Amino acid sequence: MTLFDLLLYGAARSPEKEAVVHGDHTISYRDLLAAAIAVARALERLPRGSRVAVLSENSINYVISFFAVCRAGLVVVPLDSSLKPEKLRNIIVDCGASALMVSDRYTSIVDSLVGDESPVELVLSEGSLSSESAAVNYTSIAALLADVQDAALQGLADSEIDRFSQSGPLLYDNLPECSHDLAAIFYTSGSTGDSKGVMLSHRNLITNTIATNEYLKLTAEDSVIVILPFFYIYGNSLMLTHVACGGQLVIENRFAYPQVVLQTMVRCEVTGFSGVPSNFMILLKHAAFAQKQLPHLRYLTQAGGAMPPHVIQSLIDVFRDRDIYIMYGQTEASPRISYLPPEMLAEIIGSVGVPLKGVAVHICDEAGSELPRGELGEVVVSGDLVMMGYWNQPDEQDQVLKAGRLYTGDLGRIDDGGLLWIVSRKKEIIKVGGHRVSAREVEECIAAHPAITEVAVVGVPDDTLGEALKAVVVLSNDQTADAKAIQDHCKLKLGPTKVPKHVIFTDALPRYQSGKVNKLALT
Repeated sequence: MTLFDLLLYGAARSPEKEAVVHGDHTISYRDLLAAAIAVARALERLPRGSRVAVLSENSINYVISFFAVCRAGLVVVPLDSSLKPEKLRNIIVDCGASALMVSDRYTSIVDSLVGDESPVELVLSEGSLSSESAAVNYTSIAALLADVQDAALQGLADSEIDRFSQSGPLLYDNLPECSHDLAAIFYTSGSTGDSKGVMLSHRNLITNTIATNEYLKLTAEDSVIVILPFFYIYGNSLMLTHVACGGQLVIENRFAYPQVVLQTMVRCEVTGFSGVPSNFMILLKHAAFAQKQLPHLRYLTQAGGAMPPHVIQSLIDVFRDRDIYIMYGQTEASPRISYLPPEMLAEIIGSVGVPLKGVAVHICDEAGSELPRGELGEVVVSGDLVMMGYWNQPDEQDQVLKAGRLYTGDLGRIDDGGLLWIVSRKKEIIKVGGHRVSAREVEECIAAHPAITEVAVVGVPDDTLGEALKAVVVLSNDQTADAKAIQDHCKLKLGPTKVPKHVIFTDALPRYQSGKVNKLALT
């Protein structure tokens, strides 16, 4: 079984259903399948296992491109569309991409990504290109998709659907054998600034997708509004989970306008909303989010970093009759590791819950020995979710993959009830004058101050302390506070060793396109 089979299962559940909605454009599962087959034909000239870079904003064509690459037996490399051309080219060269699929928005930079030392030999573009390298073959995606309604192609799609029409829903405990071949490489924007290519197999992604579907209770009746980029592993998970069950993806790329997002949620009657902490913080600031009637909304999911407890409580207060899932994971884990069952949330704010099916979580000391419950150590996971490794980075890989287990770099503990609690990233333990201070603990304290909307805490060099705490804060609308007020608040709540030496005020925190705070830019 490969990732392309997830599309076949979804199409068999809902062949005529709108699989993807993007503004006024829609595509049914049958046509999505036919389109993926049509585009795959242009890719099949490449040797099996070749890497294909995809540079596109969230769109129907992105979904087509992703599954076309899988259909052709190739490896998809989603590119962060917010990166500068030089960094995009570095990724293309690093992974040795033989092909580049590019949307109309980015055709103007294709010349800077191909030719010369670039390994790209085939470009599939939505729009016309201003110039073309003689060393590269060019194909129009629009021309390939013009044949989607062709009777022969539709017949092929129908025959593929028929093969799965009698199959029941995909269940973790009854999954067909999944391919161990490399399926995708996701380049992460790490805290050090160095991108690492996370290699994930079909088995990694399929097993994680189905285990996620089971705890979210997703069915063909579900639809999710997609505000997270598909090149981000969390956004990719939304795509795979909903396609696998025959659900619907509603793409909304205008999160800068929260009111527009809410209107789309109402118009499309979405049942799910998924975001990172900043998404929820921004929406909760808008009264319309709390007041809007969203009768079809069934669940909300949060991942992509720790969300302050007071924000979680605000979500509970606004959505008391909806399921709220607080989740934990990382790209190297395909991505989901654990989730907190919604019925436990009100009583256990702060925990990231229990492992998914097929996942084992251990708390280990620096020697890799497992610690008793309640003790603090590194979170180590094992199971089908563990990545294959880092592309072209064996030394980095050896630091986190040991004996088939993934050393996450997160510090946490497991309580007596078996629930996982994340305390901090190992790299975010700041050593202040001999004291080990968790950046997350200080952030949560400052975020609870009534004048503060957002905060990020980092360590900066200090001649006396070795490292000192620096807090970068965003004030709430119409609120005032000075550095001393923030420092006094921390001293009262946390004690003198956890008081930021530097407090900087800003209008907004720097972010990656995924919504995560770019702490590297704050140091």
